[in-house]
Amino acid sequence: MTKEKIQDFTLRISKANKTEMIAILYDMGIQYLSDALDALNAGEKEAFRVNVNRAKSVNKELMASVNVSKDLGLEFISLYVFCNKELTKAFLDYDSEIIERIIKVYTNLSEAYNTVSKNDTSGSVMGNSEKVYSGLTYNKSLLNNLVTDVSSSRGFLA
Repeated sequence: MTKEKIQDFTLRISKANKTEMIAILYDMGIQYLSDALDALNAGEKEAFRVNVNRAKSVNKELMASVNVSKDLGLEFISLYVFCNKELTKAFLDYDSEIIERIIKVYTNLSEAYNTVSKNDTSGSVMGNSEKVYSGLTYNKSLLNNLVTDVSSSRGFLA
């Protein structure tokens, strides 16, 4: 994953509510799996495995986010267990077809969560994050981010 993608995900996470966080996790999983496919096509098996493991970590985080007291939650757990098994197979066999199938599953779920998140009016999960303003300053080709409120109290207060 490129530094720009990491910054983009970080910025999205700092503003996201609970529903948007799930959509971001799907997008991160898709990115890791796409990176795994690129590595496999380049013959970089170790990079493939690293990215598949990162996607498995995302899948594990998705499993932890499920409310299992509802029937729909149990369906999601079953789906994530299936995805984990498939990712393990892909990891062992260097199978790009499995990766492509998981990308399709994550893409469909990401679109669904992005649609649902438009109706979620809850606040940001990170309530104590810094405000970031993006804009062009002195350079048309470079987007600069300005972080404000740096001196505010963040973290643990004793």
